[in-house]
Amino acid sequence: MKFYLFPPSPNVRKVNAVIAHLGIGDLDRQLVNMAKGEHKQPAFLAINPMGKVPALADGNGLLLWESNAICQFLCERHGDTALYPRDLKARADIARWLFWEASAWSQPVGILTHENVRKPMMGIGEPDPERVRQGEELFRPLAQLLDDHLAERPFLVGDAVTLADFVVGGAATYMERGRFPIAEYPHLQTWWARLNQVPAWKDTVPSSQLPA
Repeated sequence: MKFYLFPPSPNVRKVNAVIAHLGIGDLDRQLVNMAKGEHKQPAFLAINPMGKVPALADGNGLLLWESNAICQFLCERHGDTALYPRDLKARADIARWLFWEASAWSQPVGILTHENVRKPMMGIGEPDPERVRQGEELFRPLAQLLDDHLAERPFLVGDAVTLADFVVGGAATYMERGRFPIAEYPHLQTWWARLNQVPAWKDTVPSSQLPA
């Protein structure tokens, strides 16, 4: 399999965490240097017409993009695990959080990541205070939802880390550097600290440096 990635990407971090947690080794990692515009070149657009990372080619004709779909595919390929159990109710609960991340959570964390992390990292300007304000405004009710949900459970689904945590957490990879306003959400903070103790999560923290 070929895995197309740009290491600083939060969406790539989701997949990297799954790969590390499941111990998947049969991957050929292909750097797509977005800082050099390689994601806009015809060769990569033939793999992902959206021009985004990550993408996966399984070697049997499947070209897959969208990080959550790639995570699910890798879990399915690996079989029944605690990360993505075959139990119908557990999978439905995990799916709920994957859809929520894509439809709701990704918007405010994407704004804050772009303004406070991606712009300085890529040298593409200063943070826009109005966009930061908008991102924080959108962030707070969703953070409250998470905080309420996590008040009586250690992880999003059940008592152990699942794909739901890697996906929701992956989008928020730059929680600290992105200056996400989490001070008033103690259960969210506790979950984030707990997630950061999971080996596969700790081992896939993106570098603060752009790839050469």
